[in-house]
Amino acid sequence: MLSLIKQPSNTAKVPLHDPNTHKAIGTLIVAGPDHEATKEWQREINGRRQKRTYRPDAQSETREALCRRTIGWEGVKDTDTGQDAPFDPSALPALYEQEWLLTQVLEAIGEEDFFFKE
Repeated sequence: MLSLIKQPSNTAKVPLHDPNTHKAIGTLIVAGPDHEATKEWQREINGRRQKRTYRPDAQSETREALCRRTIGWEGVKDTDTGQDAPFDPSALPALYEQEWLLTQVLEAIGEEDFFFKE
């Protein structure tokens, strides 16, 4: 019997596809709304927004939030060796500067039930 109660998930996997070939190129693991990484980001950005000198930039905040909420990846290959690349949070800003990748992740996490499991 299928349960109608949805349980919150602390993370979600976002499959990525090459924008030209549509071939799967890896999966990002993104913290859900109840994950500590998300809560930490929310506290930090709320603190910034309280300062008079802070000038919000929605696009920068979105990219920074995704960098902070992306807590892992699977199946991402090193372009030089073809081997699985170990997760490297310092690589995330460059990844999220790629519009196609940003769009794929935002579309995935924008889905209503993305962070819930049946």
